[in-house]
Amino acid sequence: MNGARFLSLAPLQVVQALVGFGALAAFTRLMSAEEFGRYALALSLSMAAHTLLFTWAESAAFRFFSISQAARRTADHYATLIAIAVVLGLATLLVTGLVLTNAGFSAEANTLAAFAAGAAVLRFVTRLGRESDRAALAFGRYALMETAYLALGFAAGIAFLTIIDLGPAAPFAGLALGGAIIVLIDAPRLYREAKGGFVTFTRGRRYAAYGAPLALALAVDLGVQAVARIMVSAQAGDAALGSYAAAFGLARPLDLIFIGVSAAFAPMIFAAFEKDGPEAARKSARDAFALLAALALPACVGLALVADPLAALMVGESVRTEAAHLLPWLALAGLFSGFTLYYWSEAFQLTQRTGLRALLMLAPGAIQLSATFFLTPLYGALGAAMAATCGAAIGCCLLAVVGRGLIALPVNISALTRAFAATAVMAAGLLALPQDATLITQIFIGGALYAAAAIALDLLGARKRMSAVLQALVTKLRRFTLSHGLK
Repeated sequence: MNGARFLSLAPLQVVQALVGFGALAAFTRLMSAEEFGRYALALSLSMAAHTLLFTWAESAAFRFFSISQAARRTADHYATLIAIAVVLGLATLLVTGLVLTNAGFSAEANTLAAFAAGAAVLRFVTRLGRESDRAALAFGRYALMETAYLALGFAAGIAFLTIIDLGPAAPFAGLALGGAIIVLIDAPRLYREAKGGFVTFTRGRRYAAYGAPLALALAVDLGVQAVARIMVSAQAGDAALGSYAAAFGLARPLDLIFIGVSAAFAPMIFAAFEKDGPEAARKSARDAFALLAALALPACVGLALVADPLAALMVGESVRTEAAHLLPWLALAGLFSGFTLYYWSEAFQLTQRTGLRALLMLAPGAIQLSATFFLTPLYGALGAAMAATCGAAIGCCLLAVVGRGLIALPVNISALTRAFAATAVMAAGLLALPQDATLITQIFIGGALYAAAAIALDLLGARKRMSAVLQALVTKLRRFTLSHGLK
């Protein structure tokens, strides 16, 4: 199993969790519920726009690296990516400037949109570098640069919010500054990699043919989430939208688990597919599924069971209570979405059938929006959370079934069953705790119970791994004793 690669990215996952929770705790306290709702809506729209405009090139940077390397055309690969970045980046900034100049928006909206556009363009350039690092298996540089971007962006965002009082635009201003610094660091290396390379329209068109449908599929999903948030704001108010967005933030650990496992395993799966064919890719995918099940299932259930104390700790008072009520639903939605985006989608990317994936995602999106439209007036933000879970579940099942016709990615039944059983033990223990148990107590007890059950059930070969660790410790202790003349 390539779990070691996942562990090598663990420091980045820790920083992502700290920044995600830190941003949630800070922004929900430093902004009013209405301001946080507007920020959340702008963030959702910005992510959808970024995905539609830029993700196709980011995915191509990863997918075609090994192909270009095998053909000894990496300089052409990098030169084409740089040309795409320059053209797309400048065009985006120009169009944004023209729209904001003539649209007659308020000063706050103009400031928010300007910083969001700048942050998106700079993030695009940094993502080209990071996806190239990941494809080249340069996990150290990937983790270091991504960590630096997140830390710089978060720190600058807090400063812009507290010192300059930029309001909802402050987080985007911070990300823009962080992105600018990372671009300055990345630029010389990217230029060296592209030196001597040729920019060709044929290569760019090939990248677009692969990446555009994938970006469209992702944009459909993010667009659905953005429209759902607009519905919540229109039907239940900005404060309800703030609670909805805060609950999404509390469910962020699930995203980090899926992103981390994908970052470690996806390069292996793609390399195996290109080098040795579908069977080799399925073998690597089986390990990835096992790790996802072992980590994501307990995280989902754990988030649902500690929703109240977690929200009390991490979320501002104005949105705290409702966010806790929404978290179980959105944690379940995050579990389904994670398997959809980071596992079942691999079948469509491996076989370059990204257009089919984009088409399939229209169905769960339409179902979620329809359910949001009908449920939000009845249940407020809770109705939107229920709709999100429904859409995510349908999307997961749809891509799993259709994807098997392209390449049958395995379901590791053994690992899944053991993960379910260990999670059930953890859940039973948490439910048996007194209602006034602290969050730290619940996390400690839940983690200990899950670990004990995982070892007892030999999840991911836990017993063998523990035995190997103990043997290594005994050997080191014996050598230490002999070298110091101890008995």
